[in-house]
Amino acid sequence: MLAWFPQPKSFRVASLLILAGSVIGISLFYFMYYSQYGQLPDLLAKADKMAMAALITCGVGAMLLQADRWLDKGVHWKDHFVARLVSGLLSHLILTGGVLMLVKIFLHTFSNEELLKLLILVTILLFIYEILYGLLYSYRYYAVTQAEQLRTERWQLELQFQSLKSQISPHYLFNCLNTVSALLYKDTREAEEFIRRMADTFRYVLTYERQQLVTLQEELEFTKAYYFLLQVRYEYLLQLEINIPSNLLTTFIPPMTLQLLVENAVKHNRISKETPLLVYIAATDNTRITVSNTKTGGTSTSGFRVGLDNIHTRYKFFSAQPVLVRDEERFTVQLPVLKVNQLLSAE
Repeated sequence: MLAWFPQPKSFRVASLLILAGSVIGISLFYFMYYSQYGQLPDLLAKADKMAMAALITCGVGAMLLQADRWLDKGVHWKDHFVARLVSGLLSHLILTGGVLMLVKIFLHTFSNEELLKLLILVTILLFIYEILYGLLYSYRYYAVTQAEQLRTERWQLELQFQSLKSQISPHYLFNCLNTVSALLYKDTREAEEFIRRMADTFRYVLTYERQQLVTLQEELEFTKAYYFLLQVRYEYLLQLEINIPSNLLTTFIPPMTLQLLVENAVKHNRISKETPLLVYIAATDNTRITVSNTKTGGTSTSGFRVGLDNIHTRYKFFSAQPVLVRDEERFTVQLPVLKVNQLLSAE
């Protein structure tokens, strides 16, 4: 018989079961007594019967909870709501009706007419209970499922974020080493200065590549250092203009984002005396950082989307605002300004 009773997960569950069972049991006793005699029972004279009613109701409640747990394993509310409702109601009616029959046979507490009234009332109560149980169970299942899905997505995005950042540093190193190799055959003194500046930029990379965000000021300083390296490489045919208000310097940006956009501009345009390349970094309405460049054309665009997709994906971690790309007279990328109170959770 003990196998029918649920094992409460906490004292709170057991307390709620006892409280609800006692209230329902005593209420049913009051109803049956009043319907038979037309008056309320004397509390002291009928205390033993009220206690028995409460005890029986608590026992039936425990049986119904255990039956629900068994049914939940086989027939899920989410997939078969009506079937679960009907099967739960029928099983509860059978269990409750069986208990009431045993009470009538062994305790002789009520007549056949009273038993019929009680069964009708119990059927209504059980139907309401099943509806409420189904709604609460479905809500809890949905909430737990959603929370688990969000945790899984966050974990996957974190892995993807680390993978995306790891793709940048090797690519940057490869380009810098190519430039050094070319300079060594032209001007060793300039190559020495280039290596020193390159060391400064790699200090930034090593310091911040494991961070998800850096301040815009730090990113701009790194971009300026990277710009010097490009000037040496392209013999000052590349121009960079920066116009950012001071109040935005403390906002945030994923590390090496501006450098990647400058690198894309250089990589996918022809740079010569006839077609110098101009890159502009400015603020738009204090809500977006705009990076634009002139279009000189003439080079392959293979792999062009890789860098942009990288930036799109990284920004999804921190902002609901999209990264905007316009390919018109100039190629323009607009990055959302990331402020502390506007960041999405990245934990």
